[in-house]
Formats: sequence, C-alpha cells, structure tokens
Amino acid sequence: MTSFLNQGLERLVHLYEESCGLNKMLEVKLKKDKVTITDQGMIVAAKSQHYEDKFRAMTQEHQAAMKKAAHEAQAKLDAAQTQDEQDVVSYREGLKSYVVISLLQARLKMAYEAKAKGFECPSWNVDAWEAKLRDLGGNPVERPAKAVVEEPSKVAEKVTDAGGNAEKDAGKDAGPDAGEDAMVEESGAA
Repeated sequence: MTSFLNQGLERLVHLYEESCGLNKMLEVKLKKDKVTITDQGMIVAAKSQHYEDKFRAMTQEHQAAMKKAAHEAQAKLDAAQTQDEQDVVSYREGLKSYVVISLLQARLKMAYEAKAKGFECPSWNVDAWEAKLRDLGGNPVERPAKAVVEEPSKVAEKVTDAGGNAEKDAGKDAGPDAGEDAMVEESGAA
C-alpha cells in the first residue's frame, strides 16, 4: 500500500508542480496581457487624443473659415449699404440741383420775357440767377428777341380797328371754302 500511497503522493506532487508551473506561466502570461492591454489602452488613448486634436483643429479651421466668411459677408453688406446711402444722397443732390436749375431757368425766362415787354422789376437779380445757373451747370436760357414796344394809344387803336375789320380779315384769310362754312354756321344758328 505504501507503493500505492507513494504513487499517489508522487502523482499529487507532480500535479502540484504542474499546477504551480502552469500558475506561474499563467501569471507571466497575465502580466504580459496586462502590459499588452495597458499598451493597447495607451495606443487607443493616444489615437483618440490625436483624432480629438485633429477634430479640434478642423473645427477651429472650420470655425475660422466660417468667421472669415461671415466677416467678408458683413463687409460686403456694409459696403453695399454705404454705396446705397451714397447713391441716395447723390440722387437727392442731383434732384435738388435739377429742381434749382429748372426754377432758375423758369425765372430767367420769365424775367427775359418781362424785360422784352417793357417790365422791369428791380428785385429780380437776373445776373445772380445767371451766375448760379452757370455754377450748377444748367443750360443757359436764350433771351427772346426784343419786341417793339409801341405806345399804349397806338395799341388801343389797333384793337378797335381789329374789331371792325375782323369780318373783312376773316374772309380774306379763310380762303375759297370759308364762305360755305360761314353759311352753314348761320343756317344752323337760325
């Protein structure tokens, strides 16, 4: 029985040694695996950090590009608004100038016609109006040809003569068909 027990004991010692060796081997393998897992974790963390940094850089570049585009758009909008404001001011000034030129031309024409008919108004500063019109770049107003001013008594005589001679003059100026028209009008009135 001792041999049986010795065999059993040897077997147990052998199993124990195998298990210890296996245990050491597993511990070594476990340590290697832990190192490998730690290394893999560090690699994953480093890759993750790398991609996060890259993403941040891309995001910052994207944000910078967006900010740049927004600034450019705002600058263009500001320039367009400024140009629009300048165009409106220019249009208003041009319109004011046009109105002033038109008024000056009308005043000068009225003054020239009045002067041609013999009226003189001392409050009309025609020379200043002409100078202002030249300054504004308006077209000068042509002076009408001087009308012959007749005495008021002669003008009254012509008016009375025109009333008596109107029928004679109408027949002369009307031509050959004028008599027919006059007859039609007289018969229509009767």
